[in-house]
Amino acid sequence: MNIDTIKVELIDLITQLDDQQAIKKLLTFKKKFSAPEIKPDSKVYGLRKHLVKFISDDFNEPLDIFKGYEK
Repeated sequence: MNIDTIKVELIDLITQLDDQQAIKKLLTFKKKFSAPEIKPDSKVYGLRKHLVKFISDDFNEPLDIFKGYEK
C-alpha cells in the first residue's frame, strides 16, 4: 500500500465519521503510522549514542564573543 492510497483512504474515512466502524479504522491507521511516544520520565539508554562526534580540548575555556561581558 503506497502513501497516496493511504491518504485517499484516510480522507474517505474522515468524511464518514458518523460511522463507528470508520472511526475505529481511522484510529487503527493513526496507531499504525504514528511514531511511538517516549514518556518524558522514562529513560532510554543509548538513545543519544554517537551524537557527540568531537569535543575540543578547550571546551571549558571562555569564548571570545563573551569577552565584553566578563568582569
